[in-house]
Amino acid sequence: MKTKVIKWINMFLVLAVLFGYQWIALGNQKKRDDYKQQKMENEKKMLPKWKNGVYYGEAEGFGGPVKLKVTIQSNKIKSITVISAKQETKEYWNMAATLLDDITKKQSAEVDVVSGATYSSRGIINAAKQALEEANEKN
Repeated sequence: MKTKVIKWINMFLVLAVLFGYQWIALGNQKKRDDYKQQKMENEKKMLPKWKNGVYYGEAEGFGGPVKLKVTIQSNKIKSITVISAKQETKEYWNMAATLLDDITKKQSAEVDVVSGATYSSRGIINAAKQALEEANEKN
């Protein structure tokens, strides 16, 4: 009889521990979800407000100046066009030019340089930053 009571008590304790763990885990998940939601809302508030228009940026690339035209529409980077990069080496430039799409997709010039085309990448990134700073100042 005692063993049955002990078994029931043990089973009750195991279930209590499991339910307690579940309750704590769900509470922590809710906290994580709330934190993620708050973080996303804060990031949206911190997005730069760009004025619609066309803005230009110029920065030093691998072989010389890189000039870009950045078009802003509805507070978004609509397009980035290369005005000139005449002195860039074709091989490096082709690798770095992928950043134009990356910047547009990310809606930010805070992107990583392309390995193997560091200087050309920096030219693109810095020219885009310059244009976006101008768009931000016009706001």
